[in-house]
Amino acid sequence: MKLLARGTLAGLVGTALMTAAMLPSKKASMSPGKVAPRQITENLLNRLRVRRHLSRPAFEASWVALHFGYGTVSGVDYALGQRAIGRERPVLEGLVFGMALWAVGYCGWLPLAGLYPPPTRLPKREVGAELIATHLIYGVSTAAAHRAFVSESDR
Repeated sequence: MKLLARGTLAGLVGTALMTAAMLPSKKASMSPGKVAPRQITENLLNRLRVRRHLSRPAFEASWVALHFGYGTVSGVDYALGQRAIGRERPVLEGLVFGMALWAVGYCGWLPLAGLYPPPTRLPKREVGAELIATHLIYGVSTAAAHRAFVSESDR
């Protein structure tokens, strides 16, 4: 399978598993609010002044689409990075990738863009259990899926 297709599919698998972990963890947590991708999308659409024009179903579809789109593209980033490294250790690389993806987004560009508060302004439980843990799940599952999609001709 080609590298970009493998990364795309791996990112899709990782995002699906991350989302499967994210929704129940949010419902079980004590922290108020919405899941982060939903809140980020709402903040973005409000900033673009289009949120008020979307029906509830359209908005719900928009945040899911943006969440899966970002995760899928990030899977391509993983595949390109893994090719540069040259060795596959899916669990270790997945943990590092998931943590890096969280840090770049939630400590970097999201607060800078005003789309989500920095981790220092969030409850610790939300940061650890809901943001970091789900990104670690994403990273490991993306790395494992990427490894599973490697064919003998790719080795």
